[in-house]
Amino acid sequence: MTMLELRRIWHTCMLLGMIALGTASCDSAIYDDEGDCAVHYRVSFRYTKNMLRGDAFGPQVTRVHLYVFNKQGRLVTEQTTDRELTTDNNFFMEVSVVPGTYDLLAWCEGDSPIANATSFVIGGGGTPAAISDLGATLPLQGTAPNQYSDRDITRLYHGLATNVNFPDTYGIVDIAPIYLTRDTKHLSVLLQNMDGSAMERDEYTFAIEASNSAMDYRNNIISSTPFSYRPWSTELTSASFDQNDTEPEARTEKATRVQTEANGLLAELTTGRLIAGHHPKLVVRNADGKDVIRIDLIRYLLLVKSKYEGTNSDQNYLDCYDDYTMMFFIENGTWAKAKIYINNWRVVPPQDTEL
Repeated sequence: MTMLELRRIWHTCMLLGMIALGTASCDSAIYDDEGDCAVHYRVSFRYTKNMLRGDAFGPQVTRVHLYVFNKQGRLVTEQTTDRELTTDNNFFMEVSVVPGTYDLLAWCEGDSPIANATSFVIGGGGTPAAISDLGATLPLQGTAPNQYSDRDITRLYHGLATNVNFPDTYGIVDIAPIYLTRDTKHLSVLLQNMDGSAMERDEYTFAIEASNSAMDYRNNIISSTPFSYRPWSTELTSASFDQNDTEPEARTEKATRVQTEANGLLAELTTGRLIAGHHPKLVVRNADGKDVIRIDLIRYLLLVKSKYEGTNSDQNYLDCYDDYTMMFFIENGTWAKAKIYINNWRVVPPQDTEL
């Protein structure tokens, strides 16, 4: 063996030894959290399923609950963090786990503008035995069959990412974000008199008859108990509009425009997740308890889905839109002209409307 060959073998052995030493040091750093070789997994969150054409996590979400389960179904870690609202989204959670594959569940909240708002309760207690324990349930008042919710609800967001890889590496590792769906929906119902006469606060009552008070960890509705959402705010209101705006002739150039002052009631309600194919009813009753309006809420909300680009399915639209408005006109105590405005779009109700 020549001297040159011996030198090559010596250099190769030295190089392999240095690599082995560095690897051993970094492996030790993972567990000792010392040195530059420690691994730091960071989980981020996105709320892009909305009508804002952007990520609204920063300006909406104030609390994040994150649960991490291994593939044996055991809870590895859970964290809760409160955060201040921001215009951008640079928020993340550091998660300390060994490399592997995990399921990540997030239930997040946003503030209510109302002081006495209620909140969905996440199941499982402090240490849930399984991910299936982590559903969300809305507390109801009253007793069956007359249970109800008459308070605003803190905003609820859900996100689930399964089979997420936490790689066996070193340094800062950004895990793919968890994408959120907002479950709570705000509905403003405006009832107005056509003839300009005053409307009393107790002249009509509003309710949404539903059965969506509980979701499982996958965000599916699992409850079947009927109850009612009642307004958390009912205010007298008035607005000026063109009389012909409620008539088909308003679309012609020769229509005569008559200004009318409409007086009415504005009711505000907050609901849980709305699901396509379910049939909650929006009900407006007069002081005698008679139904003036009874409609399939989801069917009506979907009447304007085509007005919004990017909502390629009924459920996608219901998940993206979170602040609905509905305006009804009352004439002589009945729903006038069978006309309705939804999100400021005038629509003609289906012919089989329940009245």
